[in-house]
Amino acid sequence: MNEFLFRLINDGIKGRFLDQVLPVFSDRNYIALPGFALFVLALCFGARRTRACMAALVLALLCSGIGSENLFKNLFDRPRPYDALQGVHVYRGNAWSLSETHAVGEDSKKSHSFPSTHAANVAAAAVVFAFLSRKTLWASIPIALLVGLSRVYTGHHYPGDVLAGYLWGAVSGTVASIVVLGITRRAWAGKPEPPRQPMPADRKTFLWLLALWAFVNFAFVYLGRFGLAEDEAQYWDWSRRFALGYYSKPPMIAYVIRILTHAAGNKEWVIRSGAVFCSLGTLALLYALTLRIAKRERAALMAACVTLAMPFTWAGSVLMTIDPLLVFFWTLAMYAFHRAVNGEPKMWWLTGLALGLGMLSKYTIVVLVVSFALYLLLVDRAPLKTFGPYIGLAVMLACMSGVIHWNATNDWVSFRHTASIGADASRSIGKTLRHFLEYAGGQLGIVSPILFGLFVWSMTTLARQWRRNRDAAFLFLCCIVLFAFYAAVALTRQAQPNWPVCSYLAAIPGLAWVWTKRERGPQMRKLLVAGVLLGCVIGVGSRSTDLIYFLSDRSDRSDRIHLGRLSINPRIDPTNRLIGGREVGAALGKYIENEADPPFIFTRRYQLTAWAAFYTPGRPRTYYANPEERYNQYDLWGGWETLVGRDALFVAGGDEASARENIAKLVSIGAFERGECLEIVRVYRGRTLIKQFSISKLHHYSGYKWTKNAEKF
Repeated sequence: MNEFLFRLINDGIKGRFLDQVLPVFSDRNYIALPGFALFVLALCFGARRTRACMAALVLALLCSGIGSENLFKNLFDRPRPYDALQGVHVYRGNAWSLSETHAVGEDSKKSHSFPSTHAANVAAAAVVFAFLSRKTLWASIPIALLVGLSRVYTGHHYPGDVLAGYLWGAVSGTVASIVVLGITRRAWAGKPEPPRQPMPADRKTFLWLLALWAFVNFAFVYLGRFGLAEDEAQYWDWSRRFALGYYSKPPMIAYVIRILTHAAGNKEWVIRSGAVFCSLGTLALLYALTLRIAKRERAALMAACVTLAMPFTWAGSVLMTIDPLLVFFWTLAMYAFHRAVNGEPKMWWLTGLALGLGMLSKYTIVVLVVSFALYLLLVDRAPLKTFGPYIGLAVMLACMSGVIHWNATNDWVSFRHTASIGADASRSIGKTLRHFLEYAGGQLGIVSPILFGLFVWSMTTLARQWRRNRDAAFLFLCCIVLFAFYAAVALTRQAQPNWPVCSYLAAIPGLAWVWTKRERGPQMRKLLVAGVLLGCVIGVGSRSTDLIYFLSDRSDRSDRIHLGRLSINPRIDPTNRLIGGREVGAALGKYIENEADPPFIFTRRYQLTAWAAFYTPGRPRTYYANPEERYNQYDLWGGWETLVGRDALFVAGGDEASARENIAKLVSIGAFERGECLEIVRVYRGRTLIKQFSISKLHHYSGYKWTKNAEKF
């Protein structure tokens, strides 16, 4: 009966839809990060019984997991279905396969089948949540059943294993809940919980908005419609090699990605979940900061809505670059500083820590230190007579000590690189004007034109209140110093539109505060609604660019987007920067798998090197070689001396003709003996060709030195 039911589920109901959906319920990594976040929130903000149930949950999961893995599985020693039966559909390593006759009895994991630990854990959690509230059973029971079904469907357990897991998990959850709740009940006897104030309606709305934003962003990164951006892949590659610093950026981005991937695996959504968490934290901090300054829940809710209406927010919430980290720590530093200068001296520690961690994310946060210093010198000098600001400064410098040491031992390359970004040796009035207009125009794109106008209006209002109101001076300085700094930079070099984005973190509370001081007329209200709607439309559109390619009306393949008579170059679509890595990695995998001595992989663009490292099966070390490009982290790592005599796979953009030119050049300079083009990888969205890459095989690397004075190819 057990085997019959297994075959019925594993093979009888098999279909394409279930192949995509059910493996999600078998992958514990999908709940590791959001589950931990909810666990922390429950411990911090939950009532006594909620916190007690969280403790019971930890105990129940420990009992169910340890009992299942270390006791029952070793006691019963039942092999997995795919290790005992032939023709089992198995889902492992993000791919389906069919167990073969010669593979039976060769389970590389050497794990046992009875009972199912997944089923035990989910049953234990369901029982604990039932002790918290029986209403949770409406969600926990279906989830538990889907987890059990997925373990059989993916070929890892028999139905009997799942039922035994349910039973053991239910026992573990029941015992843990009774023990922990009994202990806490006696410990809190005679100590009634302080009554909670009813939550304001606007705060409830904000919490629902926060939950919806979390769901939308996690769903977006889980679905994984877009691959990693080249920079995201590069930061992931950094995370494989811990260091106190890296060539172009401080190390925080690599540290965070390393923590995330260690917890839930090297997956796209895991890496990007860091941006989701930073976005949620930033939104909560902006709400809290606005509430402290405006003293109105309505103003705080407005600040949250305006934040979500900025197109930059829609991009920064799902792309794990250095900007989400900088934005989060910048907002945390503003919040802590405001509390510190308003009678909470313990907040100086948090201010220094936020600034230090922000410096480890992006050096730009040093401008916020200037804003704080100007506030203390021009507005409120009283804190300078205490130890608080100096303690905060010491904490910040302590956080920075590692990256300062790394730069000192590497010729200050990171600091020098940051100072040189956008520099242009040729200067002219025309270029200066163009760079400034690009900078100013870019702001309309990242915050939307209407909101930008409202920000200017609110900052002008706060500037007039500088001497009468310290909060007005605080927000004005935190906004204008950074914005003016990059405006000055734009007069000397090309400045990217996203550089001053942190200035809006002060403009948002400022707008909400000024707006809610008095009732606004219908025209102003319509303008605000239009600004919010326009920003949201732009944000949604930035995540829905697939629709453009779906609507393209060409029946044949083309390298242009055709919408009626309109012909669009796909290069103007920024989301195409997220496309291509998966295709390149899959193509490279064909030429290194089953090779006793696989060729090494190198490119002439460091971004493409990072893509190849993440997406190639096995995630091998990849190399970068191009005398034309600027110095980068791959130059610091080197490693070419270990590759002498080996064959290589060379990846470059372009068609077969450019591939042959590259091969001829590499052979002519003596880097390799010979080579041939293996494949042209064409990347399409719909029927539109957006990119193409060449993969060439080169034989016998000679040890050629890739220096900046070497011959270009």
